[in-house]
Amino acid sequence: MKARRRILLSGLLVVATLGLSACNGNTDSEKRLLAALHNTEKLSNTFLYKETVHDKTGDHETDVRGLVEDDFRYKARVAQDGRPVLDEVVSDDALAVRFLDPASLGRFLRKPTKARQGGSGVGGNGAAPTPEPAATSAGTPGEPQPAELLATKRWVLDSAGAPSAFATAATDQTLGDDPIADSREVFAYVERAINEAVRVVEFNPESLEYRKDEDPFETPKPHSGVTRYDFERPSLPKASQTGSGSNQVTPDTRHFRKMSVYVKDGRIIRVAEKIDVESRLKDLAQIYDTKFPADRPKAEVAAIAVEALNVIRTGQGQDPIRMRDMEFSLKDLGSAVKVDMPTDTTKGSLALLENRGRPADAANGVLEASALRAQAAAPPAPAPAQPAG
Repeated sequence: MKARRRILLSGLLVVATLGLSACNGNTDSEKRLLAALHNTEKLSNTFLYKETVHDKTGDHETDVRGLVEDDFRYKARVAQDGRPVLDEVVSDDALAVRFLDPASLGRFLRKPTKARQGGSGVGGNGAAPTPEPAATSAGTPGEPQPAELLATKRWVLDSAGAPSAFATAATDQTLGDDPIADSREVFAYVERAINEAVRVVEFNPESLEYRKDEDPFETPKPHSGVTRYDFERPSLPKASQTGSGSNQVTPDTRHFRKMSVYVKDGRIIRVAEKIDVESRLKDLAQIYDTKFPADRPKAEVAAIAVEALNVIRTGQGQDPIRMRDMEFSLKDLGSAVKVDMPTDTTKGSLALLENRGRPADAANGVLEASALRAQAAAPPAPAPAQPAG
């Protein structure tokens, strides 16, 4: 508990320092929005985080519903395409997890250890990543392993396994890897989006720059007391910057982001985001001197374009563009929200899950996660031959 609080306080000092320097030159709208963000992020609440990802295979929805008592106590349920898959409860250092759909465990497994230098991305030296060691047992002989317990939809309690309050340099976290972490980091994500936007303005349908046909978000109702703040995205990189080679500049998420944040009584109540590639297909075609098929739906063409951009981005060691709609809504701000740990738990290490478990158990967690991946990838055993009769 003390260690996690030290991490949190260190993170707050860094954020505060950056925030002070960033405030220089911010517009009045940005200052009001930042003030609302900082007023809200420490309040107890109930929340709904909804993300719909669009790719060539279709739409995929992930929801996280939960409640937050404070920075060290929260409860969340993850659902994929309407199907509950995971419950997680954190209280101080303790973490309890159960998989309502054990087939979804693979999404949350700890990733293989990467070499500190190497790979072909930015900063790599071309060396191959360190191979994983052979998987061995990480538990007490004769007792059920955490993976076996999770596969039976039972609660597993790790008394010191709560996720870190702030990501560290060693955390390999990409948007979409862990929906609970994404839902818990929305405020930090919004603050980064403020810094990445050209500017933030109050919603004004009478503005000469407002285009109703390009606005995907809800308009605040009259006399509701809700103020909407809109983010203006930057222009795409120029064609001269997008030449061939590993140093070419590719569009980033910020170039496609439409975001609006809704504030009432000085507190954030809703965040809406759309990574809109469709509206910039014409610009992309001009920049890359290409033609997109005119006889295919725009959504399909946008997915193809993003896939091509992500090949370049991941080759450069950058995060892929995630074409998505996201909505984060908050209720019961500052109310008496209480998080209780489940009582029907079995103790075990949850280090096989990414960013969970004690740091001292991480090596064993990698091994256990590796064994589960190998087991899932192995072909099924052939059926025994029937005796001749």
